[in-house]
Amino acid sequence: MRFKKHRLLSVIAAALIFLFILILNEVYYDSSEVLIDEKWEQIIDKRQREINESVGCHDFLQKLQGKVSVSVLLIDMDILEIIGQNRCNQLKMYETPIQVATNSRKDLNFIHRNLFEPFFFESNEQKDYLEFDTKPRRIIPKNFETMKFGNIAVPMKPFRFRKYWEKSRLIECSNTTMNRNEIEKKRRINLQSSVSEMSRLRDLLIQYDMYPFIVEETLLGWYRECSIIPHTQDIDFAIMATEFNSKFVNDMREGRTNFKLTRRLGGLDSLELTVTPRHGYKLNTNVFFMYRYKNETGGNEFNWISGLCGDGEKIRYNFPLFEPICSADFHDHLVWVTCDPKKAIIHEYGEKWYENVPTKNYSCYESVNNVERNVGWYSSWELRKVTFEDGYEYH
Repeated sequence: MRFKKHRLLSVIAAALIFLFILILNEVYYDSSEVLIDEKWEQIIDKRQREINESVGCHDFLQKLQGKVSVSVLLIDMDILEIIGQNRCNQLKMYETPIQVATNSRKDLNFIHRNLFEPFFFESNEQKDYLEFDTKPRRIIPKNFETMKFGNIAVPMKPFRFRKYWEKSRLIECSNTTMNRNEIEKKRRINLQSSVSEMSRLRDLLIQYDMYPFIVEETLLGWYRECSIIPHTQDIDFAIMATEFNSKFVNDMREGRTNFKLTRRLGGLDSLELTVTPRHGYKLNTNVFFMYRYKNETGGNEFNWISGLCGDGEKIRYNFPLFEPICSADFHDHLVWVTCDPKKAIIHEYGEKWYENVPTKNYSCYESVNNVERNVGWYSSWELRKVTFEDGYEYH
């Protein structure tokens, strides 16, 4: 009898400890942390292997350096891929002219045309990008380091530079004239401060090899009127979900970046973050992670970003495929955009996308055509695990 009583007390004690742990987990659970399951671990590991490149094939580059007498930047994507992946045995010297660029037009005359295909690029101090006189014209961010081999500058992160080039085709906005009353013309956020913070956040995300492009109202504003819509209150970025880097979120949580995480919605399969500068101009930027749906039966593929209602309802905003990505000028700052912005905008806002819709009349559920409701539901307990706010303000 005493033995049974002892066993019963042990079971009760274990149950109480388990219950206590559950309560602690519920009360002190840090919902700013994005949990990663096995599926996403594999995706992230694959991505990290891809981006882990450095400049290899030094023997080839040292031989090449004696062939050019003026300063040039190596922009040949085939060569950069080979030296980045250290596949030096695949290099064939001079089989085709190697693409290089110089910021001096007169130096173009001193580059051996049988060995090199030279281009001119311009670096304007007022702009945060380099512009290449290629066909089509291309722009890339200025923020990359190079390794010198004589007069040849080689990007130190070949993978990152190739991503820049892949997205570099320059496209233009439509610059539509908008009819707004004086109240609607009044800006809710400062234009110059906002584009400056957008550029800072872009550069921060690039450090984690995430490449943000503009979506939603920010894309509409850029394409329609080459600016930020006056009554817009925040900025909308998106990143392909396969580029997710948990270190970015962790560094924000630990205070190691100039931006802080002010809101998180959803798990890694439907994630949206809102980030704000720690200092300076307080601008909310929504960072959506964009997913790709592929119909197993051969139907249409499309991209989507998530939404989350306060009652736990999951919603989805569907888009035609956003890739390929191009580049655009946004008040002397580079932004990445889908190469077919009009198609994406019509899909979301309809044929009358060029008409102004005042904020008071706008609903993110009813004013767009691409919303899909009732995709799923979080229970109240699950909702607490995938939502987080810290100083988030929406005016």
